Amino acid sequence: MTLLMTLRWGLLGTARISRSSLLPALRAAGQQIVAVGSRDTARAEAFAREEGIARGGSYDDLLNDPSIEAVYNPLPNSEHLPMTLRALAAGKHVLCEKPLALNAAEVEQMYAAARRAGRVVLEAFSYRFHPQVDRALELVRSGGIGELRRMQGSFCFQLTRPEDIRWSPELGGGALYDVGCYPINLARLLAGSDPVRATGWAELTERGVDHTFSGSLEFAAARLGFDCSFVLARSQSFTALGTEGSVHLELPFSSKGQAVVLRVNGLEERFEPCDPYQRMVEHFAAVAGGETARWGEADALGQARTLDALFASAQAGRPVEL
Repeated sequence: MTLLMTLRWGLLGTARISRSSLLPALRAAGQQIVAVGSRDTARAEAFAREEGIARGGSYDDLLNDPSIEAVYNPLPNSEHLPMTLRALAAGKHVLCEKPLALNAAEVEQMYAAARRAGRVVLEAFSYRFHPQVDRALELVRSGGIGELRRMQGSFCFQLTRPEDIRWSPELGGGALYDVGCYPINLARLLAGSDPVRATGWAELTERGVDHTFSGSLEFAAARLGFDCSFVLARSQSFTALGTEGSVHLELPFSSKGQAVVLRVNGLEERFEPCDPYQRMVEHFAAVAGGETARWGEADALGQARTLDALFASAQAGRPVEL
């Protein structure tokens, strides 16, 4: 029997995604939000007042509070590892934004720490909890489009704020980490395995951050081509082509609160608006209560190793074997 635990949560930082997505999801899932921590204590206190959270303080205040059972880590990518390790050492479960870490070695460190602490770590790919993704996975695995052969994905938008942390190399910025990870993750999910070869092409800013990244992943029997960018026109889609049909997701990665259409062999299947963030939080709480995670260490490592290989390929100018 699944036990959906009611956890006492703390938020690391005051990121926009906490306010717009995680707080509504936590509340809808019946979770308790008790504190927010920040490097800027005054900012945390203001955030707490505005959102009706009991306490705002420093990171240390939050992590040293024994009543807090779980934390959400949406900090800059460079802070995912150190703050997740601190939270685990303090006995907290951690829901950490994607990418879980900057490389596979860091993912290994996280899961080793989670095992020592007896706590849960989950990479926050909320899109995976939307029913349209379950349906696409069902169709591919059941042979509803024949044998999967080709996949094409894109996630592009124009990031116009020059001060945005995603432009910072020191903070782990770049389009591949931020949005390219999505079509890669979905391709791995539908293929049911990790790729065997990766080829990447990066276009860099003067500071060395990839503003545009295109790539190809070769699986045992299928291939993905993808594009992601901070400078190209808005584009978000994913198509899986099989020997007998196709599945096309028109809004695969950021569909919270929107009606979406899945095209299966040219026919429309409609899904009513839902909140995949809430479904993700509910799953996380159930895993904290003893349920097996749908995606765990092997998946997170496979994702990180794929990103590592794409970066290595772009730098070397040749394909990289995984």
